[in-house]
Amino acid sequence: MNLSTSPKTFWQTTFALTFLVNLAILIWSISRWIELKVVMWRSIWAVPLMLYLAVLVGCIFLFFKMQKGGAEKLVAALELNPLKGVGARIAGAALFVGFLWAIPWLKFTLHAGEVVKKSTQDPVLTTIVFYWAVWWLVLLATAALKVALKTSWPGGFAAALVILGIAYELFIRAQKVSAYPFSLDWSEASRFYYGSLYFAQSLYGTAVPLSTLHPSRYFLQSLAFLLPGSSLEFSRLWQVLLWVGLTGAAAIAITRRTISTARQRGLHWLVAGWLFLFLLRVGVYYHLEVVVIIPLLFVSAKHPWRSLAAVIVASAWAGISRVNWFPMPAFLAAAIYLMEEPFNQSETQKLRSLVIYLKLPLVWVFVGLLTALAAQAAYIPLSGNANNAAAFTSSFFSSLLWERLWPNDSFPLGVLPAILIVSGPLLIVLLRSPLGNLHPLAGGFPARRAGLLSMLVLLFAGGLVVSVKIGGGGDLHNMDAYAVFVSLLAAYCVGSKVHLPYHPATFSQTNTQTDETESGRKWGMWPVTAIALLIPLIFLIPALSPFPQFNDKSNQATLTQLKTLTEQAKKKGPVLFINERHLVTFKQIRVALVPEYEAVTLMEMAMSNNQPYLQQFYADLKNHRFAAIVSGKQNVGMKEEGSFSDESNIWNTRVSPYILCYYEPAAELEADESKIEFYVPRTTPGICP
Repeated sequence: MNLSTSPKTFWQTTFALTFLVNLAILIWSISRWIELKVVMWRSIWAVPLMLYLAVLVGCIFLFFKMQKGGAEKLVAALELNPLKGVGARIAGAALFVGFLWAIPWLKFTLHAGEVVKKSTQDPVLTTIVFYWAVWWLVLLATAALKVALKTSWPGGFAAALVILGIAYELFIRAQKVSAYPFSLDWSEASRFYYGSLYFAQSLYGTAVPLSTLHPSRYFLQSLAFLLPGSSLEFSRLWQVLLWVGLTGAAAIAITRRTISTARQRGLHWLVAGWLFLFLLRVGVYYHLEVVVIIPLLFVSAKHPWRSLAAVIVASAWAGISRVNWFPMPAFLAAAIYLMEEPFNQSETQKLRSLVIYLKLPLVWVFVGLLTALAAQAAYIPLSGNANNAAAFTSSFFSSLLWERLWPNDSFPLGVLPAILIVSGPLLIVLLRSPLGNLHPLAGGFPARRAGLLSMLVLLFAGGLVVSVKIGGGGDLHNMDAYAVFVSLLAAYCVGSKVHLPYHPATFSQTNTQTDETESGRKWGMWPVTAIALLIPLIFLIPALSPFPQFNDKSNQATLTQLKTLTEQAKKKGPVLFINERHLVTFKQIRVALVPEYEAVTLMEMAMSNNQPYLQQFYADLKNHRFAAIVSGKQNVGMKEEGSFSDESNIWNTRVSPYILCYYEPAAELEADESKIEFYVPRTTPGICP
């Protein structure tokens, strides 16, 4: 994140971005006006049209005025030099807080992005006006923070966008903390049940096998149960704290390792804040951040044994986390080594020098992978799943949906375009750094660059493959390993702790030149930095919504009804909670736990077509093992399109028909965010597969 740009470049970039924003707004508006058949000279929308056009013309004029020079007075006026007193700084801080609050307030008031029943306003045009206003509010927030912090315009812009992003991210996360008794989405509360299994003996009175999926995640979630009488609301709060705390710790660990805090303290915290937003937008799960933090804190070529221990510990954690993260601790350690340790080759003994140089990272990779595999192998029997070892390799037997790389119903952006957009500025950083020059004679021996870029490409390709596995591709979280790795390399390139051969394209802080004197690169890296700063807000602002308002009385009545049905059914036998099992965990419904066939695991086994598991499920249904089943509504219809249609079709083929064959709905219950069905055994089988 290069903030050492000239006022001229900053303002030219700002005028260019303002032009592009207004051009997009104008095209979007015209498209909507044509759809609505608006007669402009007789419509109030003629006023915004003239305003958009005026801004476009003004941006062009100011941009070229800066380009030709002679704009010193304009630049000096825009520096806001008279506003430097204590009162001005306090006013600037207050105004910034006001602008921060104004963006969500305006969105909620205008219902931007929503269709409001019986409203006379057009939802699309209202949304367009809202996003146009957001751009100006962001610029005003920048000015306010510049005055408040007595910083430069680039510094104010960076600080404003990072602070806005963090505030909105925390606001969105905080909305997950709720006393709503049912699951907020298909699997939200299921995660708390899996965390509870580490304390199964005390919570359920019996030992229960631990989860076959994401054990380290559920271990961290289990810590909430150390609090006596832990509630659903507290578990939700704990999960938010894990997201925020561990992601923040990883972002700080990256910047602490890569950026000299003594000389660049402001840059250090801005980059850490941006990385915090980047990692959360990609969706790097909090239990995986442990794998990131340990190598960053403890790996050093000067301490090989300590480094090896860090790789072993992090790899063991990765081994009970995610298969595609098995190599990550060693890759991170190797990246740290390659970025920080210079290669002193001997012209007469090139190969021997290279082997000696690469000895440590090669040992780390070998030991790390072996440790991860051993950790998973050890966890299988220790978790009580020795009889279901195939569940640990389910991801290798699931279908691959390659169309999810591109825009689709499950993810409108598509995995490949979205990850290139989100990480694009970081890739440009790498291309403009010594890492981007792969010529054999450029900057010394290329082995270090080749090793780093090979790992990056491998993680990128691996992430794409994992993303298209059925059950994935709805967001970017399967690109997590790549996202962490590219952010680490980019942070090294903008920091001052990297030892790479000098190349003219480098832009590290120690070699930064002003835009006017840098031959052939007048615009430097500031436009890339500005776009990078904007990207988190582009995703966050559409996600802003008011805190949910739940009908507590109605939801409690639904819970009471379900509790009554369940406690009546338990007199006849066990009650299976496929969904909403957390109600048993938190004692909201007191029945004996049936540990099998929870929705998340059942779905994973269905997607991987784990026949031993599924056949046991079918047999238990046929034998009416359960006196009742609590689940979502079951159906057997096939979808040709729609969000996660392939997953729905798998469930409706391998799960629903068998439930409906041997059980029938006795009651349908509704809450604010949930539809629950209570199934009881059929006296005679229905339509069976």
